[in-house]
Amino acid sequence: MEYEVKKCSVISGAPDSDIEFIKNHIDYSSYIICADSGYLKCCELGIVPDLIIGDFDSSAYPDCDCEIIRLNPEKAYTDTFHCIMEAVERGYNKIEVYSALGDRFDHSYSNILCLSYCKKHNVECEIINAKNRISLITDSKRIFKEYENFSLFAYLEPCEGVTIKGAYYTAGFYGKESLDFDVDTQCGVSNYVSDDYAEVGLRKGCLLLIESND
Repeated sequence: MEYEVKKCSVISGAPDSDIEFIKNHIDYSSYIICADSGYLKCCELGIVPDLIIGDFDSSAYPDCDCEIIRLNPEKAYTDTFHCIMEAVERGYNKIEVYSALGDRFDHSYSNILCLSYCKKHNVECEIINAKNRISLITDSKRIFKEYENFSLFAYLEPCEGVTIKGAYYTAGFYGKESLDFDVDTQCGVSNYVSDDYAEVGLRKGCLLLIESND
């Protein structure tokens, strides 16, 4: 049976947002969920979201003709994570998260951890802004020249048998056919695609892929 992609776009409330970037990259045909004050970005873009989730402790309750789930401000999870969980519960298997990387690193890191939840539920997830795209690799992935650089880190656990091809720094650059990454390994930082695309694979573990622009 052919795999059906059900796409969801989550707009979070971090102040990093480049409105023009969201305007030019968001899939308007996707199911759009706003996390709390993220709905203000939709207002600026002229988008009516399908769902808004938040406790609205830092923004006014939205005056919007869409479904709204109001959360108790005293809660265990962030508004963005509630959006992710709701998207997965509703059967969406490809999620793009915007405005999730801001000045507060604790919130940014919490949003990055949402990738783990998606991985456990076999859902593809990316966190995207003009400067970064963050995702996980559990088997193999092709990386194209959409961003200037890419970096690889062992995500929460050691990784074994990491192969890198089509990039300036390959596994062969380090004199090996493949590399093992411990959680503090930094040899995967600031690489770039030198062929038409780079291909990264691994035998065991999970890699955090950060594609970035200077």
